[in-house]
Amino acid sequence: MPVDYSGTWDMVSNVNFEGYMVALGIDFATRKIASVLKPQKVIKQDGDCFIIKTFTTFKNYECSFKTGEEFKEVTKGMDNRMCQTVVNWENDKLVCVQRGDKKNRGWTHWIQGDELHLRLKAAVHYTVGRLCQKIGEDHRREFSRQVIAAIAETTFRQCDIFAKDLEAFARHAKRSTVSTEDVKLVARRSTALSIYIQKKSEELNQEQRDLKKKNTGKKKSRDTEEESRE
Repeated sequence: MPVDYSGTWDMVSNVNFEGYMVALGIDFATRKIASVLKPQKVIKQDGDCFIIKTFTTFKNYECSFKTGEEFKEVTKGMDNRMCQTVVNWENDKLVCVQRGDKKNRGWTHWIQGDELHLRLKAAVHYTVGRLCQKIGEDHRREFSRQVIAAIAETTFRQCDIFAKDLEAFARHAKRSTVSTEDVKLVARRSTALSIYIQKKSEELNQEQRDLKKKNTGKKKSRDTEEESRE
């Protein structure tokens, strides 16, 4: 039996959605509006058949499909492009491939706990393109579109592998959340990545310590003021 995605899902947070919209060529004004919206997604599922409705105060969008069957889709909720779309099951995840003007486009849905997650593939392509541009400028080299697309596809697949490993590590430790140590463990095979993750972990820990110290200072200050009034 497939996972049941039926329900009403409210957006809690997003990461790099701006990059995804830039990758699709969405104009500046629309990006600014979309970046502050809090979409609500209503999913109705009957086995392998889905109706997904996305509601915002700016635009509404509806998409219906059956997994494994290709269909024509006009992305009215985003950039109004025609795509040949197919959604397939990959274990408990819904993986969408959208073929059209924009390469390496698609999304992945999965449920973790009581949260619905959505990864948008064009954002990866945009980030890879920016990195290739920077490296090219530093070393006076150019990256073809085909090379950037290949690197983006490899990156996307590696991210999926990392995600599965992180879930497995947390599950093995009988935890429902991924910890910093899980991330360090998954990065252990790459020295450069491991050093980067360790550095970021130390920076985040220092930020948390500074924030805790700041909040403690505020509390002591309020306590002192209250004692003075008494």
